[in-house]
Amino acid sequence: MKRRVLGFVIGVCILGITGCMAEKQEKEKALKESRQADLSIMHIDAENPEFQKFIRRAEKELQMEIEVLSCPENADNRHAKISTILAAGEASVDIFTVNDEMVSEFKHKQYLEPLNETVMSEEVFTAYPQSYMEHIAMQDGKIYSVPYFMDIMVFWVNRSVIGTEEIRTEEDFRQLLKKDFGEECWGYGSAWDSAYVYNELSEMIQLFGGSYYDWDNPQTKAALTFLHEMAESNRHSLAWTADQYEQMEQKFLEGKYGSIFMYSGAMDTFQRAGAYGKEQIQVVPLPQFTRQATNIAAWQYVLNRSSKRKDNAVKFLQYAASREGSIAYSECMSRLPARIDIICEEELDIPGFEVLRDYVENVELKERPLSANTMGDITAMGNLFQKYITDEISQEDFCKKSQQITDSFF
Repeated sequence: MKRRVLGFVIGVCILGITGCMAEKQEKEKALKESRQADLSIMHIDAENPEFQKFIRRAEKELQMEIEVLSCPENADNRHAKISTILAAGEASVDIFTVNDEMVSEFKHKQYLEPLNETVMSEEVFTAYPQSYMEHIAMQDGKIYSVPYFMDIMVFWVNRSVIGTEEIRTEEDFRQLLKKDFGEECWGYGSAWDSAYVYNELSEMIQLFGGSYYDWDNPQTKAALTFLHEMAESNRHSLAWTADQYEQMEQKFLEGKYGSIFMYSGAMDTFQRAGAYGKEQIQVVPLPQFTRQATNIAAWQYVLNRSSKRKDNAVKFLQYAASREGSIAYSECMSRLPARIDIICEEELDIPGFEVLRDYVENVELKERPLSANTMGDITAMGNLFQKYITDEISQEDFCKKSQQITDSFF
């Protein structure tokens, strides 16, 4: 009988404790739901612990609570998700991080809040690359984004493959292509997937002194001939036509390529792999072709026109665009800020910084050619290029159809 009573008492106690815990959890949940952040940002770096450090600094500086939301890693899925939220007029996210492709499309669709009068004063505006701002961030005199992270297309070499050889000129580069590095190993590699090849296509056209908007230009055709010769002479693998940057970077890390043109943001990938160093992967100066020019891209903040917390959003954007905020992000993430003045005037603790600053100071930085129909035109050009490189169409046909695409940009 005593055991039954004792068991009953214990059971009651357990039920009581469980009930109290459940009640406490419900109260905490209700409290959390009732406590709304002052600002929400959908960010590509949301899961990165170093980015969280930047957000904590921003919260302290601005005296506000910031909710950071993740976005899809896949570029197409990310583009689709952000487009859907903006097109629906949802106010659940105040600020988005977008790339050039997205802002080039969104700025035409009344999705975004102009930032001329609230964030981009003349002093701040002039700190960024001017041609880039005019062609990517602006539309009809209005500024729609705050770039915070600059990506420069730089020349990378893998010393474990090519040794100490310096690639300084176009002739050096051509000689690198001819060398035999063994089976399934090339002196140079790239990503020729239909949605990615426009990066290399525009880069090569610039290096040869041509124009992505003029397909009758002899220098433009010289770049096309050069790319075709690489494929024709087996100085590259036709497997490139299926590769996006993820595959290209992995092959580079594995020592299948001796060099690549790739954006400086890949530094994080190579560093985390323990592959960036004097005798491994390095950023080196741009080889001297006809023209010393290279692509730049940026990640940038945009303000949702449907946001209900625009005042708080503007405060954050002002901080992100400021010298202090730009340096804070750069220090936390070990990335180049988008502001040219900071790159030229500060000694930033970023791997390869001296070489990257040399690009900024001595190479013409060009925005990529993007239209309002960004992904449609990019893919259309990529599909044409793949047909040209595999001899399904002639160079003449490729240039004629490419001109039709780029004429529609204006």
